[in-house]
Amino acid sequence: MMPRMLRVISLAILAAISSGCSWFGDENEPIEIKPNPLPRIKSELSLSTVWSKKIGDGVGEKALRLEPKIQGKRIISASPDGKVKAHLIDSGKEIWAADIKDFFEEQDFSKVLSGSLDILTGGVEADSKFVFVCSASGHLFALNQIDGSFGWKAPISSESLAPPKVDNDLVVVQTIDGKVAGYGASDGSKKWEYAAKIPPLTLRGTSTPMIYDDIVIAGFSNGRIAFITRDDGLAAFEQIVGLPEGVSDLEKLVDLDGKMAIENNVLYITGYQGKLIAIDLRAGEILWEREASSLAGVSFGFGNVYLISVDGKVIAYNGVNGREVWRVETLLNRQLNAPLVIGSYLAFTDFEGYLHLLAQSDGRFVARKKVDSRGVGARLLQREGRIYALGNGGNLAVLEIR
Repeated sequence: MMPRMLRVISLAILAAISSGCSWFGDENEPIEIKPNPLPRIKSELSLSTVWSKKIGDGVGEKALRLEPKIQGKRIISASPDGKVKAHLIDSGKEIWAADIKDFFEEQDFSKVLSGSLDILTGGVEADSKFVFVCSASGHLFALNQIDGSFGWKAPISSESLAPPKVDNDLVVVQTIDGKVAGYGASDGSKKWEYAAKIPPLTLRGTSTPMIYDDIVIAGFSNGRIAFITRDDGLAAFEQIVGLPEGVSDLEKLVDLDGKMAIENNVLYITGYQGKLIAIDLRAGEILWEREASSLAGVSFGFGNVYLISVDGKVIAYNGVNGREVWRVETLLNRQLNAPLVIGSYLAFTDFEGYLHLLAQSDGRFVARKKVDSRGVGARLLQREGRIYALGNGGNLAVLEIR
């Protein structure tokens, strides 16, 4: 059997398949698929840089999305080389900086973090006491929020490519081996573990779990979403988002890696080669569904669900009935990131590092600005009219809409 590591397709490779420079046709002839050129727009607003700070080496071309976290008046960011930094969100003043390498004993570091391996592979989570990150070595770290000093570390079953999720006394971690586990937020003690059966070929990535009341919601590479009891990790309910179709393993991929959204007790979720589904979380019923394929996922605003498809379509659906409201197809094959709702606008980035701003009302372009020439893979964040973008080059940029 092919080793597990070789059976995982990176997001970067998949992006090349769906929207990159070339692939092979039926006659083994290269089929060139070029990204659409940037469309000309009439700017109605401007995006100005408020401050920018270097976090670390950056992810570069790696299929990693180290999403920062805003907690109170600070933003905490991380980089694959193990750097974790906290800055004031208003001024960008550095509060503290930590290096995960320093938290390993010398003998442990030589064994599990040697060579050119990434140290951090998942994004950042935080509460008022701790900052949580996951290492490639299979550990969940808690850093003290006040100064970035070591709090505790706990072993996890495998590598995690998504930020943990904290809810009061519980930290939830999803790993690439199809497991979701709950840990005590104060000491890292393991509370429970849920395991899904995953296919032999998956995308390199996982969705970020969500916690809704007493349920943990997690999407998996088998095309299913699981509703797991928060206290004991038992499966309360499962729903199929996509069914494997086709002959080859690649054709059968139905991975759920994108961002989910919850609004008015309704869960909106989509996946690669699957569907966009609206689920009533109170009744456990599907309200509507549409054919869709997305790696980025969805956001909600102005009564609409916004989806970015694998090939770069930006589509707005009515959140109540799933009717299409508008779509934008001028950014095809530009490897668009997850959509962010901010005020009356929808923001996202592309593979060249451009940040695009669309009006939620009709999808028209209102502004554009280049953030990082190496692209922006981490999901955008927003707070009080400002957009926080961690570029692949390792710079955290804060932009203001004017």
